Amino acid sequence: MLSKAHITIGMAAAFTLVSPESVPEALPVITGASLGCLICDLDCDNPREKQDSSRWRKLMAVVAAVALFEDYHIDAGMWRTLAQSGSYEWCAGAAAFALLCAFASISSHRGFSHSLAALALETLALRLVFPAAAASFAIAFATHIILDMTNKRPVRVLYPLRKGICFGWFYADRLANKVFAAAGSVWLIAALLICLRQH
Repeated sequence: MLSKAHITIGMAAAFTLVSPESVPEALPVITGASLGCLICDLDCDNPREKQDSSRWRKLMAVVAAVALFEDYHIDAGMWRTLAQSGSYEWCAGAAAFALLCAFASISSHRGFSHSLAALALETLALRLVFPAAAASFAIAFATHIILDMTNKRPVRVLYPLRKGICFGWFYADRLANKVFAAAGSVWLIAALLICLRQH
């Protein structure tokens, strides 16, 4: 699937499963899901998909940065955990996350970056940096892998094994992509309204 479907489904799933009950609790969900929903596509090799992913990834990075800034501004808790954890752990997590992303970007498309190994390692690295954002990151990342497995191209979920999983149900850039993006938008709006109503 293309980026809009991954963003809406990933964000909606994170809000539904984490179920924040206030705006301060929602900020780590926004941060983690914004990073997790498109990080798999650092390895895009198709020019059209690469352009689509790059543009939307930049937007999601801005969304994550705004959520982090707001967390700092209202002292919601994400930044406070940095003071409680040692700087060594934070630096190790940030360095590991950066190295994993660099490796993912040079791997073959739907290889390491779309694997359970990448999901686990990147989540663990992010947990050292912003623990509250790790769960939503993992959820959004997982939805990306699941959506891509429905397409025609194999996903090497069990990397480094060469064999990938491919259900072959949909083409990534056709009608199903639009349907998933629209359904994800409706789901995300409903999840956000529930969160706001609880607040």
